[in-house]
Amino acid sequence: MNCLPSTKSPPSYCCATTSLIVLLDELIVEILSRLPVKTLMQFKCVCKSWKTLISHDPSFAKLHLRRSPRNTHLLLRSFRVPDWGNFDYSLISIPVSRLLESPSFMTHHRLYYHVKDITILNDPYYRLSNIDCCNIVGSYNGLICLSGASRNAAANYKDTWFRLWNPATNTLSEKFGYSTNLFRYTFGYDISNDGYKVVAFSSEQDEKVKVFCLTDNVWRDIPPFPVVPFGLCRSRFYCHPFASHGAYVSGTVNWLAIRNIKNMNEYEWNDISVNQFVIVSLVLATETFRQLLPPNGFVEIPPVEPSVTVLMDRLCFSHRFKGTHFVLWMMLEFGVQDSWIQFLKISFQDLQIDYGISDLLEYGSQLFLFPLYLSESDNTLIMASNQPSHAIIYNWRDKRVDQIKSLDNVIMWFQTRDYFESLVSTS
Repeated sequence: MNCLPSTKSPPSYCCATTSLIVLLDELIVEILSRLPVKTLMQFKCVCKSWKTLISHDPSFAKLHLRRSPRNTHLLLRSFRVPDWGNFDYSLISIPVSRLLESPSFMTHHRLYYHVKDITILNDPYYRLSNIDCCNIVGSYNGLICLSGASRNAAANYKDTWFRLWNPATNTLSEKFGYSTNLFRYTFGYDISNDGYKVVAFSSEQDEKVKVFCLTDNVWRDIPPFPVVPFGLCRSRFYCHPFASHGAYVSGTVNWLAIRNIKNMNEYEWNDISVNQFVIVSLVLATETFRQLLPPNGFVEIPPVEPSVTVLMDRLCFSHRFKGTHFVLWMMLEFGVQDSWIQFLKISFQDLQIDYGISDLLEYGSQLFLFPLYLSESDNTLIMASNQPSHAIIYNWRDKRVDQIKSLDNVIMWFQTRDYFESLVSTS
């Protein structure tokens, strides 16, 4: 086989000269498809055919997505105030493996880990600073959906737009999906047509829902929520600060909601019963809703709102229990009620939570814990906390707790998303 591209045959991915051993193109693709993205980025300069394969071949990107190891990262939103009234926002990508090995990994921030000061390293390749889209909407297949907005004072509305960012390839899409209404957003993947969608729902309690399909480049209305999710309801209880963010899994976006509420604009938390909780699930392929129930073991109204999230590619439900424990449930088979299992039940004593800091908590005086990442092989759970700029790393095998707090930049842990590296294009 001729290793060099010719005008009469498809380009070869083998860059060796005739004096070297010729590798079959199939073998080269086989090897490259199993390498980390950062290594492939360096290999683009080997020859033109490799650059084309790595940067512009959708089939190879999908093959790499299936075969390469999932190098999971956490994407953090941070800010600092260099001048009075000015906010300097950044998006920082962090390998989870480095976090679990030692919390000394992040940017140039100094962190506090028990009584130890830690310097965190920064890789500018995986960082976005001072961009016009700093809100993290969601992630899938290595793509991060970001949103930005500007207020039109004359017309009294916000212009909102979106961009896709692939931190692994350091590429950013053009703006798309312009919207001029007050909506909240989430991001997901439609398995049926291999396309990405942005779901928007009104923040004015009118249950209106719209979907933007990136393949069609158009917004369209879909049926309203059968039950209004948390975050759109005004209540007098301690609400999770980002309750309206949907959880994407298995081609669906899921929100926690309360049914049979007479007045969605004002209700008392003490008047709610466990039987009113429901998970509203939007099937992206059909753009229709279904309703799922929380686990049967959820039998007591907690002092703060429970959370729905996705960990290890499974729908999870978490809540406080009797003011003494944090409980995490996992749905092993999506949509099957009997597949809920209690995955973890952690005492606050094991988490080393200091209740003397209640006056310092963000978003009210009640403690929030929100799961960000779960690794069964590492016996590790990473959680956001509403202690200012605070996160918890908990190892349930040896009950070790690492507490992380930024001393300069503010890390917005509740807006953290996990993703794995890929070659998927942003265009």
